[in-house]
Amino acid sequence: MIKKLIYALSLLFLSNVLKGQSLEDARKLTENEQYDAASALFRSLISKEPGNATIYYYYGENLLLSDNPDSAALIFNKGAEIDAANSLIKIGQAKILLDMISLAEAKSAADKDQGNAELQKRHEEARRNVEQANSIIDGVIASASQKNPLAYIESADAYIHFKNKDLDKARKLLDKALGIDPKNVEANLLYGDVYTELNNGTLAAEFYNKALDLNRNSVRAIVSKGKLYKRSTNYEGASAEFQNAIEIDPGYAPAYRELGETEFKMGKLSKAKENYRKYLELSKNNCAARIRYASFLYLSKDYSGALSELNQVEKNCDGGNLTLLRVYSYCYYETKEYVKGLQMVQKLFDKLPESKRASYDYEYYGKLLAASDQDSMGILQMRKAYNIDPNRTDLLSDIANAYYKIKRYEETVKVLQEKAATGKDIKALDYILIGRSYYFMSNFMSADSIFAKLNEVAPTYASGWLWRAQANTHIDSTSELGLAKPHYEKYIEIAQADSLNPAKYNSGLAEAYGYLAYFFILKKDNTNALAYLRLKSALNLEPEDKRNVQQAIDQLEGKKNGK
Repeated sequence: MIKKLIYALSLLFLSNVLKGQSLEDARKLTENEQYDAASALFRSLISKEPGNATIYYYYGENLLLSDNPDSAALIFNKGAEIDAANSLIKIGQAKILLDMISLAEAKSAADKDQGNAELQKRHEEARRNVEQANSIIDGVIASASQKNPLAYIESADAYIHFKNKDLDKARKLLDKALGIDPKNVEANLLYGDVYTELNNGTLAAEFYNKALDLNRNSVRAIVSKGKLYKRSTNYEGASAEFQNAIEIDPGYAPAYRELGETEFKMGKLSKAKENYRKYLELSKNNCAARIRYASFLYLSKDYSGALSELNQVEKNCDGGNLTLLRVYSYCYYETKEYVKGLQMVQKLFDKLPESKRASYDYEYYGKLLAASDQDSMGILQMRKAYNIDPNRTDLLSDIANAYYKIKRYEETVKVLQEKAATGKDIKALDYILIGRSYYFMSNFMSADSIFAKLNEVAPTYASGWLWRAQANTHIDSTSELGLAKPHYEKYIEIAQADSLNPAKYNSGLAEAYGYLAYFFILKKDNTNALAYLRLKSALNLEPEDKRNVQQAIDQLEGKKNGK
């Protein structure tokens, strides 16, 4: 009863606060990332002007920016029912289409695996979405006013800030807007965003500065400059800009968020969290902000902190939010809570059609399955992740690991050969997997060749020399040629140089000393053979091994003394 009373009073208070506020006030709330408060104000404005489709556009955009694309689409469609000719509503619908599937990624995946019907379907859907969005925007521009730049500006925004960017079209639209109103701050800001996307920092800064010349107190322009510096890894410069924005407007929430993320990059984790908490406070702890904070904690590898934040968020927000489910599942994998992780991925996939699933969704699903001993199914999901984003060659290493785990060594080698064919560097861990796979396939010559490459790229990795030595004991099974000798000697050299961790080399040293002792016995060099047997005897051996080594020492000493 008390909770219901408090809720009723809060609604009454909010309704009183919202009275007299305007569409511009609602848009400012959106810019300040106070999405929940903005939504409440948009709903209040709609109740007063239910026939004003423009309010629906900005309401839908608020939902889109707060990671609620499905709700945004519903609002845009509602606006279209009210005023089908409204240009802004049409642009909103185009934004939804442009943000659904990356055409570039879908095409790349489909081209790579032309026999995959699922990937071909995804590519075709992405192509249709982009064509439809282009057609909508072209129609809007064809009938746009030559005295008002708004349609050009909002259309340019669609091509800059959503998945399927078209920066050339954006520039042409902004040229039109600036031709109508050369002093338009928004158009200059968007032009700066275009050049930021093109990695042309000089021109981007020039347009942000133009926006500042037109409005010295434009904190958005200052934050945009800071983001430009952050993008180029000039974190000190970025931090200075964000602090400058805060001095001008201490209530501008995005500046604190950007400062927090920059401080994280600078290794100032305590300050980063402090500024992020300030961002949450200013953004009124709205659901989108708190979920973004949880994402930040995940990226900073504070997985337990991210899970704790999500647990709190879920009590007051939509537990089916896609980003919330994603971060939940990713963090559960990292904290080894695989059952919970699989449950969250399943919830995510229940809400998310295949066409909207991201590479990372399939990646973590695959990793969670593999970690739960469902390796074959995990491999299928990780392969889907790679097909969506073929630039993620690291996923091929994960797939190879999964194959290796279930002793499918031929597949392990094939996947890593596929990785090598992409032209991306094979890492030391990849060489280890290939070499061991060849070894367990009894292809010892190939194993030796791979381990030789591993020794080149990781010369101080002791186990690489040990594996190569073991491969050579099979190639030279009698040890007459001593092919394994130099590799065991290199292993001993590295192990003896690591005085801080002697215990971890015990097993390898026992093997190396034993081989070298045997080799010198074959060569009738009892002095060196005894030296290596004594070294082996000094190790922490099992009692039976200790006795056997001592017997060998006694026999050699007897021979040496003529007994």
